[in-house]
Amino acid sequence: MAPTSAAAVPALDGVATRVDELLVGFLAERRAEATAIEPRSTEPIEEIERLVRAGGKRIRPAFCVWGYRAAGGSDVPAIWDAAAALELLHTMALIHDDVMDDDVERRGEPTVHARQTAAATRRRQARPELVGTGIAILAGDLAAAFADQLFARAGFPAEQQAAAATRFQVVRLELALGAYLDLSAAEVAADTIAYLKGGAYTVEGPLLVGAALAGGSPLVDDALRRYARPLGAAFQLLDDLADGDAPTGATREDAAALVARARATLGEPLAPEAVVALDQLAALVGSL
Repeated sequence: MAPTSAAAVPALDGVATRVDELLVGFLAERRAEATAIEPRSTEPIEEIERLVRAGGKRIRPAFCVWGYRAAGGSDVPAIWDAAAALELLHTMALIHDDVMDDDVERRGEPTVHARQTAAATRRRQARPELVGTGIAILAGDLAAAFADQLFARAGFPAEQQAAAATRFQVVRLELALGAYLDLSAAEVAADTIAYLKGGAYTVEGPLLVGAALAGGSPLVDDALRRYARPLGAAFQLLDDLADGDAPTGATREDAAALVARARATLGEPLAPEAVVALDQLAALVGSL
């Protein structure tokens, strides 16, 4: 499969722009609230803003939008609140993951804990590493709280909003469980950890959140799961291969086979325009 640039994927057209514009405005409002309480308290929010502005493909919001369209949803402003909330949840995961892995760079920028440790060192604070880690944890916690706030703001009809909120919380739970199992070296099947670490909150979770917001049927949910499971596994395998954490003997060809399985599932009862878009997103995942 030829490499696919995110910028060249029609299914992503406009997603990053709309999500980023929404997040910039939303986070500016939260920063203004914090300033009104205490002007010197805003740095954790500014760290979230810095990471959001540093870029990213916005693939999780795209899966949310196209899960919604796959279930028959029309393009209304509310879907962008929900999609952007998933990006904020991802931002939380990145900040906390960088702490757990002690990474010093993310998207070409210093990670939150590395930057704040350096700042604490300049201020001659005692135990600057703990200060930096603590501020990063607070920034990640705020990103998660803001994700909930933004998701609730979407304001779909009550039954659809409640169903999607339940799925949104499942995404949060599975993300945390996967991180714990990975950290604790628990004797759990590798594919289970891989699903929880990445596939569940990257592909399947956003798709099902979007479908719920459109009032999708169980048949649509089942079709999205058949697509999402192999594609999520491919995404996590490619990520593990890039990080040197993949199972012994795993190759990009294994990931390509999983992507092909996902693409082969696409069709009815999903909306035709969504089938095209989801096929494009699968090709993008395979090229990562």
